[in-house]
This record gives sequence, C-alpha cells and structure tokens, in this order.
Amino acid sequence: MTMTYERHIPLAGATNFRDLGGYRAADGRTVRWRRVFRSDALHDLTADDFAVLRDLGVGDVFDLRTAHELDTWGIGILTEHGLRHHHVPFNPSRGAQPGQVVTVPAFDDFEAFTQLYLDMLEEAGPSLGRVFTHLAESPEQGAVFHCTGGRDRTGMTAAFLLGVLGVPRETIAEDYALTGQYLVIPEVRRARMQEMYGSRPSLISEGPVVTPSEVITMTLAALDERYGSPEGYLESVGVTAEHREALQHALLGE
Repeated sequence: MTMTYERHIPLAGATNFRDLGGYRAADGRTVRWRRVFRSDALHDLTADDFAVLRDLGVGDVFDLRTAHELDTWGIGILTEHGLRHHHVPFNPSRGAQPGQVVTVPAFDDFEAFTQLYLDMLEEAGPSLGRVFTHLAESPEQGAVFHCTGGRDRTGMTAAFLLGVLGVPRETIAEDYALTGQYLVIPEVRRARMQEMYGSRPSLISEGPVVTPSEVITMTLAALDERYGSPEGYLESVGVTAEHREALQHALLGE
C-alpha cells in the first residue's frame, strides 16, 4: 500500500512548517518523507501542535536564529514536550545586538538579495555542519530546522540539503518559493521584526511573504562561480564528501 503524505503541515503556531520529503533526485531515488522538515519560528506552537510533531517523529529542533532573536522570542514550550533544542545560529553576528537594525534590501532587487545571501553564508559553515552531521548520523530520528520566517536562512539550508541529495535546481527553487504560499507573519511578531529589520514591506507586511525563486537560483549560480558548485562551498566549511554520501544514504530511498 502506497502512503500519501502532505508537504505542508498545518499548525496553530507556525504557518510554514513543511516536509522536505518526496522530491526526486537526479539518480531516480526520492527524499524520504517524515525525516527532515523546515519551518518558520516554533516558539508559538501549542500543546496540540507538539502532539502533531510527535506523530511526525520529530525529536530534534535546529534553531538558526541569532542569540538576540532567541532572547527576544525564546523557544516556547518546546522542551516541555520532549524535543531537543539545538541553537545553531546561521549568521551569529548579524543583528546580534539589541538595537542593531539589519538592513534588508527590497526583494525585487534580486542582485542585492543574492549578495545578502552570500554575505550570510560567510558565517554559516558551523551551522550547516552541525545540522548535516546530525541528519547523516541519526537517519531514523525526524528533525526540523527553522529561523524566524523560514525563508532566508531556512531556505538556504534546505537548498544546500536538497542539492547534496541530488534534487534538481528547478525543484529546489520551487521548494524555496513555497514560503510565499504559506508564510503569514503574526502581527505581534511583525511589530518586533519592524524594529529589528527595518520597514521592508516584502518581509513584514500583512499576508503572504514575497519569495521569488530567482533569489535562490542566483545564489546557487554565484556559488558555482566562487566555489565551482554549492558542494564546493560546503567542502570549504567542512562538510566533506563523506558527510554528503552519508546524507544521501540516510535520506534517499527508492
């Protein structure tokens, strides 16, 4: 009997919680369902939401937010429900201090946003290494990684992971763009983000968040130029071929 899975997981406290399973790799294998998830922030999850996560098999949460974001919003009742919280800041110095406003370009300025992503990746190596090592070494334990909105840091992490698994870039770009379909930022969080990130409407306006696929496509192309490939970047930050092979073994099925 063939199981049917839903990519988007409806939760009361997060709108952008998604399963990365089901994508087909170039070699014909498929990313396993119910192993790796991506999300926006989880601090507003309810007890019922955590019951859903338990049913999904999620045991580990990789939090890509800065220390300042973590101090501002916390982790809610996550550990009370038996999940393990790992703080792995994607870009620890960016917006790290209270009162430090992060400049975010307009999202229709693809070149500026691509450069922002490349700048963020200068610090992302330890974060990516920890997340990928865990996924490779704990293949039976479900895990989720998230930032605040689940778009930029989470989107890049997902893009690298899917790339390592051999998922075509067109599919990676489609997954990235799904945030625009699902992410709706609550008003309380929008107000705080206004203080932290300035007033760019593409990031903090009401309704779905703008997420054009061109941004991730251009970022991956820029990594081709700088490192030969995104895998070349991962190699430069310590995610070796052995790590990548272990990820493929753990997360790909027939």
